Amino acid sequence: MKPLLCLHFFRSITNAKKKQWIASLPPEVFTLENQFEKALLAAFPAPRDWERAQQLAHAETCNAQREGYLITCFNEPHYPSMLKELPDPPMALMGRGRWPLFKIPLAVVGTRKPTQYGLRAARELTTHLSEYPINFVSGLALGIDAAVHQAALDVGATTTAFLAGGMNHFTPRRHVNLARQMVDGGGYFTEQPFSQQPERHTFPVRNRLIAGASLATLVLEAARKSGALITANQAFHYGREVFALPGATNMPMSEGPNALIADEMASAVVRWEDFAPRFYPKWRKNDGILGEGEVLEAEILSLFPHGRKVKLDHISFRLNLQKSSIYKGLHTLMQLGYIERVGAQTYCRKTVH
Repeated sequence: MKPLLCLHFFRSITNAKKKQWIASLPPEVFTLENQFEKALLAAFPAPRDWERAQQLAHAETCNAQREGYLITCFNEPHYPSMLKELPDPPMALMGRGRWPLFKIPLAVVGTRKPTQYGLRAARELTTHLSEYPINFVSGLALGIDAAVHQAALDVGATTTAFLAGGMNHFTPRRHVNLARQMVDGGGYFTEQPFSQQPERHTFPVRNRLIAGASLATLVLEAARKSGALITANQAFHYGREVFALPGATNMPMSEGPNALIADEMASAVVRWEDFAPRFYPKWRKNDGILGEGEVLEAEILSLFPHGRKVKLDHISFRLNLQKSSIYKGLHTLMQLGYIERVGAQTYCRKTVH
């Protein structure tokens, strides 16, 4: 049985503490179940909770074998790389399909009651970005979520989803066939145990996975108080880029995106043709500004969320590079007008070209 699956169900400590603790362990501990258990109980003496966690992990493993779904733990290759960067990632994900490691994940979320404006935007977005190695991430809910998943499949793009319930409680049932189509190249995943029903408190938990597993989040249509705006707020606080589709002021489903833009939490998207390089700078066409050769510069620029200041130490840590190399990339980006220096070893992204 996977030790990290047991840790996933160990309720005595938070996900943040779990991540901090496993970072301190030598690699060989993960392959020896007895040593893992001994180390955990020495750090967090709660034997009854650990016994319960082992029972839940065993049950989940049996369910996965019987139902044919996969369990991917935090230390395994197919665990979403962006999700690993969260301060509180789940230790395990249950799901069907595999996370597409070599596709760039973009979360696209919105209302369950979209207008034709939002549905058309979903189709246009997927059409324009399907030429790139992209993974459209959403929640398989009614409305915008389903429209994005279906539009991605229609143009041959990869799409993935996170669920609010366990693998035995897929909702809404009308999207079962859609989810099955997504497994070819993508898939759908959850951190909830097999028998967990979707409940009010599990949806914000699911939304954090959508935001956390993605490089950026795009809100197409949403009311001011909605799950889509919860996802956008989570992405913003995780330091990820947030984009929003503006709409007319008299359109209720544009109130959410308009508010994100007005509050300077999101950048407005007004032309799909210009969106790809804004979302992922390496995808800028060869126009003499930032081409395919500037790989380091594109990686650095991806670390600059909208309106945030970023320190040199943070960039060096994230990219695992010497500061001398980072300085060269920053200098190039300043010359091209992408960023500016706003303090000692501190930089900020300027208005996008």
